[in-house]
Amino acid sequence: MRKEFYDMKVRFIGVLIVTTTLFFVVAPFQRFTISMLEGYSGNPQIEKFLPGAMLNKLKEWDFYINSQWYGKNFGQMVGIIGIIMAFPLFAREFENETIMFLLVRKPRKWIYFNKLFTGAVATSIVMLVGSILPAIYSAVAGKEYNYPVVPKFMVQSIFGALLWYCVGVFFSVLFSDQVKPLLASLGLLALTTTAGLIKALKFLNTFPYQLGVSIFEKDSVDFWYTLGIIVVCVVITWIGYLVFERKEV
Repeated sequence: MRKEFYDMKVRFIGVLIVTTTLFFVVAPFQRFTISMLEGYSGNPQIEKFLPGAMLNKLKEWDFYINSQWYGKNFGQMVGIIGIIMAFPLFAREFENETIMFLLVRKPRKWIYFNKLFTGAVATSIVMLVGSILPAIYSAVAGKEYNYPVVPKFMVQSIFGALLWYCVGVFFSVLFSDQVKPLLASLGLLALTTTAGLIKALKFLNTFPYQLGVSIFEKDSVDFWYTLGIIVVCVVITWIGYLVFERKEV
């Protein structure tokens, strides 16, 4: 496991830095954002997208940080972070032909699930940090905040990221270079998001889940969607293992 963490430390640290930096681009500038938007008030084109009532809501810290962080910036990145953490996991070993050295030391089952678990832990840590930042900042800055929303969003961000992490792992096993898993994963993310615009296929669009729509509308985690993600992750993981077990090196 130490080797796996070492192999992904650049991606892990890089994603953490980007996530934290993005938060501090958003959180401290509530007043600036509101004043800038107020400067456009009265513009009919702007008010179509940002009515006065919405602008007033942004003056409330809870609404501002939840909408701008969970519902916009970090929430949009959840699936992409999962893919970034996964795509080179196995493909890099095949591309660099280092997989043979691993297979000499350990059985395929151990290699597959060790890599999978290590990456899943790293991905979950990134989601945990991204989810808890609003609570930490609110406490330090002395702002009143609805803290119970944090663990709920944390659950959905973790499982939302793990879904696309498992997809990225599958493509990483399937292909033998690092570019194809990334493109295939991002392509599938775009395809499912587009297909989700059709009412009968809206469950394919994972963005409402990772943006925490059910949390902010119903004040609860989307239990059935979470359960569905767990089932899909187990299936994809098992299929990925079967592919890896039979893949020639």
